[in-house]
Amino acid sequence: MNEKKLRLTGIICLALILLGFCIPVFDETNGFGAAIYFITTGQGVLYYLIGIALIITFATTAISLLTSLYFYICTKKNNCARQLYQAKHILLIAAVISTLFSFIVAKKFTDEDINFGAGFYFIIYGLTGYVIVTLYSTLLEGSLSTRKEERRAYWMLALPAILFYFGVMTFPSIFSVILSLTNYSGGSLFEQGALKFVGLKNYIKVFKDNYFYISLKNNFWIVIVSVFGQLPLGFFLAYVLTRGLVKGKDFFQSMIYLPCVISTVVIGILFQTFFSAHGAWTEIMQKINPAYEWSMNSHPMTPVLFVILWMYTGTYLIIFMANLQKIDPQIMEAATIDGATEWQVLWHIIFPELSGVFVISAILAISGSLKSFDLIYVMTGGGPAKQTYVLSLYMFDKAFRGASDYPMANTISTIMVIISLILIGIVKSLEKKFGAKED
Repeated sequence: MNEKKLRLTGIICLALILLGFCIPVFDETNGFGAAIYFITTGQGVLYYLIGIALIITFATTAISLLTSLYFYICTKKNNCARQLYQAKHILLIAAVISTLFSFIVAKKFTDEDINFGAGFYFIIYGLTGYVIVTLYSTLLEGSLSTRKEERRAYWMLALPAILFYFGVMTFPSIFSVILSLTNYSGGSLFEQGALKFVGLKNYIKVFKDNYFYISLKNNFWIVIVSVFGQLPLGFFLAYVLTRGLVKGKDFFQSMIYLPCVISTVVIGILFQTFFSAHGAWTEIMQKINPAYEWSMNSHPMTPVLFVILWMYTGTYLIIFMANLQKIDPQIMEAATIDGATEWQVLWHIIFPELSGVFVISAILAISGSLKSFDLIYVMTGGGPAKQTYVLSLYMFDKAFRGASDYPMANTISTIMVIISLILIGIVKSLEKKFGAKED
């Protein structure tokens, strides 16, 4: 089938869709009547969205038909034609999404007993045919340049991952921000009155809560220990082992990394027992000072910070060891022969080579610190008296413990993302300022 016949087939399919709007779509109501009914019925947001979706389907189909007629009549290629050709694909995606949404939601999620009329089949079959024709014509499009072929291959490989990432990461994040601006408290999302825009009311409520500031302070302590504890310690140990300054490299490497492969729950229970009033820590200290008494109330975050430092340093040990081994040893040997001290080799050769690794590791440490949950949940549960609360545990309690407060939970999660982006932005700005680069 040549290009002219494909365009004519696409025009026929679009005409079928428009015809479907002129004959009954739902029972005896055509597409226009159905759209007006759902918009004006006043039975909730869901009905209103169905009407809008039907209008979008009709509008995108009409514009696509005009665009297809233009291509069918005028075969001359120019910049305007290329832009219209790109817009046609966007309109097609919008038409498919709005059509599927309107018919599926109207049939499955409304209180109306809807029976599809003849127009429904014209719309569905016409849209299906148009999608097939568009895909077929796109695949058979001739005279593609090498660059266009590479771009098409790139999108074919990248698009599944992009869609998956959007579905499981981007969309939930955006939706959480939207819900933080409403009074949504669970249940059906599209019932009348289920969603009410309240602006920044939830954010004001969070900032007035003392436990928010306790959680924020504890999270910043974890960030400090991670960035200024785990990273320097991990690098120091990696440097010592890589340079062969101690014997038994494999043994020490395995022992330092071992906590990373043990279950967090096991570690939490282990140190909960270790730091308890009758645990090993108390007994050891009482051997030194018989009058010693350990109380979590005096320094509640100290044991948690110690465990976090011990548990995750091994991760950065492996990262730094892997990158230290990439540095050409002949460069360091040449510097040593020329009289450079160990400190000069470290400062002038190793640090510049690993500057990008430090930045990436800092970003990992910050993001990991702000989402700390499992270890603290098992080890302290936020106690005593919520003094070891962190933002993730604070959010969990608001969402799933006691009377659920989903707007507050969504607000806290949004604040966590904002804080993380700010800290990562600071790290990236420091990277640019000091000329950090990563190959």
